[in-house]
Amino acid sequence: MDWSEFESREPEMAAAGTRLLGHDDGVAIGFLATIGDALHLAPVCPIFCDDAICLSVGASTPKRRDLERDGRYVLHAFLGPSDEEFQIAGRAVEIVDAELRARVHRAIRFGSFDSSDPLFQLDIERAMWGYWQNAGQPGTRPVRRFFRADGFGGGGA
Repeated sequence: MDWSEFESREPEMAAAGTRLLGHDDGVAIGFLATIGDALHLAPVCPIFCDDAICLSVGASTPKRRDLERDGRYVLHAFLGPSDEEFQIAGRAVEIVDAELRARVHRAIRFGSFDSSDPLFQLDIERAMWGYWQNAGQPGTRPVRRFFRADGFGGGGA
């Protein structure tokens, strides 16, 4: 499922994700975990374009090799207040269509990218949003909401 479908099915969770991934300068940032010969973790700048969330990855990076070979990813936002966290997971699909690549390039809000670098669209299969309720007070407890695109295993706390 793409980002817009996720937003329509889980608007509150998607709003938290947009807020936690976003920054004042309009550049989103998070950590991308991929699987290759080992687990790889790298900072990335997700690109919100049209209905999708995408990545531009360096041509010679482990994340490119991992995404091309296997496609599985987890994207985790930086922690927010009260250790609020957000992550999405699924499979990444390389964008080869020239018109879509051009739209993604126009949506990029950061300067360091090469237009020949691979682009990937993140298909969302699962998401998690969590925070600490009453942080630092008596009765502090974690609140966790889970989403699965297939409808199984959703719910919270």
